Amino acid sequence: MMAHPYPIPYPLPGSGSIPANIMKRPSFCFVARQIYIRDGLVGFFRGLGPCFLRTFPVNASALFVYEEIMRALGAEKVFCNMLNHVNLHMLTALQRHAAK
Repeated sequence: MMAHPYPIPYPLPGSGSIPANIMKRPSFCFVARQIYIRDGLVGFFRGLGPCFLRTFPVNASALFVYEEIMRALGAEKVFCNMLNHVNLHMLTALQRHAAK
């Protein structure tokens, strides 16, 4: 899991130079190693709880809306009818095979 990037200060337009701190950023492995040294494995999961608390209501409401739309369109009936149709064909095939 990756964290959201911290805003990078970009140079002003027309200045013609790029600051050194943008050009020489530490690598992913270096940063991961420093987090592990400083905080251990817990450091990689810091901030995950509030992120889950923030995303849970959004994802739950999206799932609710999806399910209600599918119910309003009668999509679950299509799937159930399809399963019944397949089961009917399997049953008749088994009956024909047993009659032989």
